[in-house]
Amino acid sequence: MAANGHRRQVLLFLVAIILPCVVLVVLGLRMVAQERELQDNRSAEERRSLTNQLRRELSARLDRMALQEATALIADPARSDRREYQSPMVVLVTSVSDGRMVLPWERDSRPARFRRSLDRGEFARLVGQGERAEIGAAAPAEAIGFYSDALAVAGDPRQDAYAQLLRGRASLAAGRRDEALRDYGAVRGSSLDIVDEHGVPLALYAATRLLDAGVEQDAITGLVHNALNDTRWLSPTALYLLRDLASGLLSAADATEEESVRDLVASISERLAVTEQAIALERDFPRLGLAIGRTELHNADARWIAYGTPAWLVGTTAPLGEQDEIVVALWADSLFTVLRDAARESDGARVDLAVASSAAADGEQLGAAFPNLVVRFASQDETGRPSWDLRRSFYLVVLLLVLSVTLFGAYFVSRDVRRELRLAELRSRFVSAVSHELKTPLTAIRMFAETLQLGRSSDPQMQAEYLETIVNESERLTRLLNNVLDFSKIERGKKEYRRTPSDLADIVSASARAMQYPLEQQQFTLNIALQDGLPPANVDRDAIEQAILNLLANAMKYSGDGRVIDLALRRTDGEAVIAVADRGVGIDPEQQSKIFDQFYRVPTKDNEGIPGTGLGLTLVRHIAEGHGGHVTVKSTPGEGSTFAIHLPLEGAAL
Repeated sequence: MAANGHRRQVLLFLVAIILPCVVLVVLGLRMVAQERELQDNRSAEERRSLTNQLRRELSARLDRMALQEATALIADPARSDRREYQSPMVVLVTSVSDGRMVLPWERDSRPARFRRSLDRGEFARLVGQGERAEIGAAAPAEAIGFYSDALAVAGDPRQDAYAQLLRGRASLAAGRRDEALRDYGAVRGSSLDIVDEHGVPLALYAATRLLDAGVEQDAITGLVHNALNDTRWLSPTALYLLRDLASGLLSAADATEEESVRDLVASISERLAVTEQAIALERDFPRLGLAIGRTELHNADARWIAYGTPAWLVGTTAPLGEQDEIVVALWADSLFTVLRDAARESDGARVDLAVASSAAADGEQLGAAFPNLVVRFASQDETGRPSWDLRRSFYLVVLLLVLSVTLFGAYFVSRDVRRELRLAELRSRFVSAVSHELKTPLTAIRMFAETLQLGRSSDPQMQAEYLETIVNESERLTRLLNNVLDFSKIERGKKEYRRTPSDLADIVSASARAMQYPLEQQQFTLNIALQDGLPPANVDRDAIEQAILNLLANAMKYSGDGRVIDLALRRTDGEAVIAVADRGVGIDPEQQSKIFDQFYRVPTKDNEGIPGTGLGLTLVRHIAEGHGGHVTVKSTPGEGSTFAIHLPLEGAAL
């Protein structure tokens, strides 16, 4: 009958609700799909138009900035090795010679002038003698004399600084620290224009020695700032030395100076990152296909490539007059930000220019002139434009309403059916379990009672044993009925606990005595450990005893071949802990959170032959929580389980 009722409910639901809903949904989706297709076509056209507009705007801006930089370089060729550009977006301007990009510091003439100045007559001879004495003969004291003579005949600041730097090195090797620091201090104060053949200012070498000696730290900090603020491009070697100097200053800085020195280190690192990216660009330039050649008369086919991280936009300008091709690199993100803001101001569109990682990158390709740039468009919702007109909004609301009604109806019907089936299954299992639990003690009681009634045993000891069995089986029936009745009260919310000050040791001992006979019958050994000195606890004596009995009964059922059970009472952190431990089958970790649910039993083959109602642990948890405590379980499959009831001891000394 119940199954027929369920089938009628499902059939009525399908005819009255589901079928009309399906028809409405299909029609609505078809109309929405058509509208959406039209909208997508319009959006695609708008995106193509906006992409063309952005391409023209980007190309115009890049050509304008490249022309400005080329014109400025023609007007002042000395700008080739300086970082002074017409636009803050420009990061690098340099030239191309024979298809190779020439880096700015490679055009610096100062290293060559320095090398020539060292090769002049008497000065070169004296320096050579000093180096042979210092390095070849390991006679730094003798070398000091030669370097001093070289300083005396020096004819320009480069020779002066170099001779003092060498004499300071020799003095330090000879143990004349004060003389060495004086020479290094003089070189540290020399002009940053005095650089060696590697483009490194000699002042930086002297500053390194002074920093190692722990002197003139403020002056060295000023020197690093001046070198970093120099408009000339520093060579990579000079930048690495600057970074080492700043790192040394950071290690020696106190708390008040640490933040400013840390900012200095960060600035040098940023400058070095730009230089390293420029070196990488010079290496990869031939394969980028940016070279124009002197035969080109205009820039109509100019290409701009996004390069590196952070991205630069790199392009070339056609030669102007006798000038070589000019390579211009700009900060891509800065330019993209300007274009995004311009697009938003013009028509409210939200776009994003990005570097494409591959040809299949998401977005619109910007064109052949920008081979690895794409335009990404924000969704219509993000742009602030209405994504649905009134008609489609109405369709959407209707569809959502229909789907909501359908889903809610299906959910409620499915829930009711599942609940009824689940309840029927639980009732069947519960009745079967209770029947089995009742049948076993009743059979024993009847059997021993009939034996006594028929007078088949005249042995007084045997009669006493039969009577004890009848009493214990009656107590077992009482516990089972109490569990069922208490669970019924809990379900109705009418279970109350009459709490009075009680000695927990007495309750535990009484529980052990109540289980003594069934434990002996099944050859169990019960180890009892009671901690002395526990204060009385405010509990319902009968309820706590019932909880302990349930745990002991469970331990007997699931001990397997083990025949030892531990019952302990102890105090831990202001709580009384009643623990029952067995050495049985144990419980899987994923099942341990479910065993306290009503009617739940771990679904294993071993458990199928063990009688039980699935209420014992549910009642234990309710009793513990009803006394303001809780229940814990620790179990390892194959090693046993320990269940512990934690009860608060109000006013107990910790």
